[in-house]
Amino acid sequence: MKARDIAELVGGELRGDGDIEIDSVADLLTATYAQIAFVEKPNTEITTDASCLFVPPGFDTSSIPLKNLVIVTNPKLAFVRVAGILHPLKYRSAEIHPSAVVSDSATLEDDVFVGAFTCIGEESAIGEGTQIRAGAKIGDGVTVGRNCVIHPNVFIEDGCSIGDNVVLHAGVVIGADGFGYVKDESGEYNKFPQIGTVVIEDNVEIGANTCVDRGALGETRIGAGTKIDNLVQIGHNVRIGKRCVIAAQTGISGSTVIEDDCVIGGQVGFGDHAHVKSGAIIGSQAGVLPGKIVRPGVWWGTPIQPLDEYKRQNAHVKGLERLKAEVKELKKKLADG
Repeated sequence: MKARDIAELVGGELRGDGDIEIDSVADLLTATYAQIAFVEKPNTEITTDASCLFVPPGFDTSSIPLKNLVIVTNPKLAFVRVAGILHPLKYRSAEIHPSAVVSDSATLEDDVFVGAFTCIGEESAIGEGTQIRAGAKIGDGVTVGRNCVIHPNVFIEDGCSIGDNVVLHAGVVIGADGFGYVKDESGEYNKFPQIGTVVIEDNVEIGANTCVDRGALGETRIGAGTKIDNLVQIGHNVRIGKRCVIAAQTGISGSTVIEDDCVIGGQVGFGDHAHVKSGAIIGSQAGVLPGKIVRPGVWWGTPIQPLDEYKRQNAHVKGLERLKAEVKELKKKLADG
């Protein structure tokens, strides 16, 4: 891909040789000939062997006079867009592997890949261009949209619905029973019905070994464009809005609502029936108590609190040792008369 074509693609200003060929992207420090990297800040001092760079407006071009540059408002975003073209996702041509078990009542649209040792259940429907890779299991009555990638050993249980352009990484489980029990008179736990479903909207990506439980009586829903990391637990009847980002090892208890455009750090724990308003940002390892309403802003700590308050309290805790020493000195002076 020529540098001038890259500049045109991202709406950037080209400085240098527009005919130079770029065949891959790379990190700034490791990039070499025929590769493109990016610089985020205009005052960055760099050393690189990359053939071309994305740089922001105001970048000091005199520091690298021999380089080919594409000046663009958001170099990282431009880099991502070009990477998607130079490094496309692995694609497998349409086929059904001889070891796959596909129900006679299942419907597969054109250009579907079904890998080795997969299973597609009764009355399920798989959209055009979707890839179901080795060992994946699709239950009965499941709908999978177009151009999805279902990685190895993913389980999508009965009655769940997956939108278009969804990526489920290895080991994801969609639609397992939620965790709900009622104790009887003898102290035994009786399982509450887990007969709802899971709905995953378009353009969602879910990381490896994440679990999304089915609704108890209704649905668990993940909104369009949301991205979920590895090892996340999403309980029954949880509703997650559009364009949310949820980092690894977060646990979300049943009936929690996370509205649109929220950012959840790693290892955040949610009690049941919590409600996170649109635009909220929750820092790593925070604890959200059951029923808590989290309004827009930046939050941290356990129990969760606004970031400024958390930092203030943390500063007080760090000062306790000094305060203890001062009190001890005052007591000594009082004792000495």
